[in-house]
Amino acid sequence: MTGVKEVFPEAEHRECMFHLVTNFKKKFHGKVFDDHLWAAAYSWNPYLFGKHWAAMETAKLAATAYVRKWHNRLWSRSQFSTICKVDYVTNNLAESFNNWIKHHKSLNLDDFFDKARQLIMILWNRRRKVAKKLDGLILPHIMKRLNVMTRELNLEVVESSEEVAEVTALGGSGFRFVVNLQERTCSCRQWQVSGLPCKHALAFITSLTNAHIRQYVDLYYSLEKFRSAYAQLIPAMPDKNQWPQSDHGFFMHPPLLKATAGRPKTERYKGYGEKKRKNGKHLCLICKEYGHHWHNCKKGNPDDIAAMMAVREPPKKRTKTSQTAESSIMPYADGEPTRMCFPPSQNLETTTKKEKKEKHANSSAGASKSSKSLENTSKKKGKGSNSESVGSKRSGTGSNQPEPISIEFPMPGDEKDVPVKAGKSKKRKCAEKIPMVPVDSLAMCTRSKFLSPASPAMNTRSKRRLSL
Repeated sequence: MTGVKEVFPEAEHRECMFHLVTNFKKKFHGKVFDDHLWAAAYSWNPYLFGKHWAAMETAKLAATAYVRKWHNRLWSRSQFSTICKVDYVTNNLAESFNNWIKHHKSLNLDDFFDKARQLIMILWNRRRKVAKKLDGLILPHIMKRLNVMTRELNLEVVESSEEVAEVTALGGSGFRFVVNLQERTCSCRQWQVSGLPCKHALAFITSLTNAHIRQYVDLYYSLEKFRSAYAQLIPAMPDKNQWPQSDHGFFMHPPLLKATAGRPKTERYKGYGEKKRKNGKHLCLICKEYGHHWHNCKKGNPDDIAAMMAVREPPKKRTKTSQTAESSIMPYADGEPTRMCFPPSQNLETTTKKEKKEKHANSSAGASKSSKSLENTSKKKGKGSNSESVGSKRSGTGSNQPEPISIEFPMPGDEKDVPVKAGKSKKRKCAEKIPMVPVDSLAMCTRSKFLSPASPAMNTRSKRRLSL
C-alpha cells in the first residue's frame, strides 16, 4: 500500500470491509456491532454513518478508538469519492482473480505469467464478441437491474420544478431527500458515488412523462465504454522454447526446494471467521432442493413420491451387527470327556534353616525316601473325606486353613547316594534309580510318569518344595 500511494498519490486508498470486520471481531463482540458496523460501511450519507457510529461509540468507546487507530483508510461509502463511480466496500474483485488462477500458482514464474496472459486474452476476446452483438446506449444488465428497482417504490414525490423534487419515504424512517435531475445528484449521495440513479431519483424519473432512465445513467455503464475497454488486442506469443536467447554474463538457477512431509498445500489458509469446509447437502429428487431425501420430502407432490416409492424403496436403517453375550458362546462339539489340568499353585513355601539342616543330614537316603513319600501321599489321597487327620494338618499359626502337603523331589546330584544291593542285575538297578510315580498323584497333571534324575528337564525344575 505504501508503494501504491507513492506512485498514485491522487488515487483513493480504500480498505476491505471484510478484513476489517474479521480483525475487529477478534477483540470486540456484541449485537450492537453486528447491527451497526456493516450498516456504517454501507451508509451513503454522512448523517446515517454518524448515527451508526454514535451507537457503537456509546456502547463501547474502546471499539471506536481501535478503528480510528488501526483502520484509518476509507471503508465507508459515505466518504468515497464521486469520481471513480465504484461503490465496492470489499476486495472481492481481487479474490475472484485469485480464485481464477489458483490452479496455476504452482507453475514457475515465467510459465505462470504466460498462463495468466493466455487466460486474460481468452476473456477479452469473449467480451469483444459479446460487445458486437449488443445494441443500445446502456448495458442490458444495468437496465434490467434499474427496471427491477422501479417496482413497488413506496415513496412520495413532491415536485419543485421539472428538474428538482423532494422525495419522502412513506412509513419507516420517513427521511426526505432532494433530487436534482439536471445535476444528477441526490442528497443520499448514492447517485453521485455509484453513477446509477438511486430509488429516490427513479421515483422522480418514473413520475415524469418524457423522461427515460437510460438518459440519467452515467456513461461509465455505456456500451461504448464497454467496447473501448476491450478494444485493445493482447498479442499472441509462441512457447518459451522459441523466445530469443539473452546473455547477461551469468545464469540464474531455480531455487532448491526442500521436500516437506505430507501432501503439498494447494489452497490458501483460511482466515479467522471463515468456514473451513463447505458442508455438502443432499439434493432431493422430487422438489430439487437441498437438505433432505426424497422419501422425507414435504414440498413435493405426493403422487411423485408414491411413484418413486414404487420404483425403489427408501433406504433402510443399518442394523447392529455386534453379537450378544449369549449368541457369542459356542457349544463344544466333541462328546468325549476332557480332563482339567490346573497349573501348580504360586504359594511356594521358603525353606527355613532347620529344614535345610534336616535336608542336608538326610541327603544320603534322598531318592528312596522321596519314593516312599510319594506312595504315602497317594494312599492318603485315596481315603476320601478323612483328609483332615491324614492328608493335612491344621496350621500352627492358629488359622483354620489346613497346611498344604509338600512333596520333595530328588535332585540330580543325589543319585550317587542311593544304596544299591550287590549281586542284583543291571535291570534291577535301573528300576531302583528311576522310581515310579503313582498315576493318581497330583504331580501327574504337569509332570512325566518317570522321574529320571539324569533327564535334561530336571535342570529346569525348581528345587523348592511345591505346595499342592
